[in-house]
Amino acid sequence: MGAIAFLMAGFWMLMLFDCIRSNAARHWIFILIFFNIPGAFLYFLLRRVPYITIELPPQFRRWTYRKKIWDAEAAAKTIGKPHQFVNLGNILLEARLPERAFNAYEQALSQEPDNLNALWGLASISLQRKQYDEVKQHLDLVQKKDPDYKFGEASLAYGQALYELSEWDAAKAHLRDDVKRWSHPEAVIMLATIQIQEGDTDRAKEGLATMMYKLR
Repeated sequence: MGAIAFLMAGFWMLMLFDCIRSNAARHWIFILIFFNIPGAFLYFLLRRVPYITIELPPQFRRWTYRKKIWDAEAAAKTIGKPHQFVNLGNILLEARLPERAFNAYEQALSQEPDNLNALWGLASISLQRKQYDEVKQHLDLVQKKDPDYKFGEASLAYGQALYELSEWDAAKAHLRDDVKRWSHPEAVIMLATIQIQEGDTDRAKEGLATMMYKLR
C-alpha cells in the first residue's frame, strides 16, 4: 500500500509539473490541486494521451508539404477567390507555417468578411497564441451564423476564450449550452471551475462525476 501511495503521489506531481511546464489553461492547475489523484488521471487522459505522437521535424514536414503549398499558392494567385485562400491557409497551417496561414485567411476575409472557414482559421491561430480577445472576435460571427460549426469545436474554443477573459457570466451561459450540446470534457471542467469559485461545489462535483462516468 505504501508503494502504491508513493507511485500515485509521484504520478500526481509529474502531471502537475507537466501542466505548469506546458503552460496549460489555468483551470487544469486548479483541477489538479482540488481533485488530486483523480484530477491527475483526468489531466493525463485529456491532455497527454491525445498528443502522444511521433513529431516529425518542422523542416521535414514543410518539405513534404512543398508541392501542396506550391499548388495552393498558384491557385490563389490565378483564381484568387476566398475558397482558394482558405485552402492555402489550411495547408500552411498543417505545415506549421502559422504566419503565412494567417495572411492567407486575412486575404479571404478581405473579399468575404463573413467567411466562416477563414474566421475559424484565424481563431485557431489566435488560440494557439493565447490571444483570447482575437479568438472571441473571430468566433462571435461564427457562433451567430452556425453554433454547430466544426461539430462544436468552434463552440468549445469560444467558451475557452470567454473563460480566459474572465467574462464569467457569458462563459457560464455558453459553457452550459456547450455541455448540453456536445458534452466536451474541457467545457465541463471550465464550468465546474467557475461554479467552485462561486461556491456552488455540489453542482461542480456532480458535473465532473458525470463526465468521468462517461469517459469510463
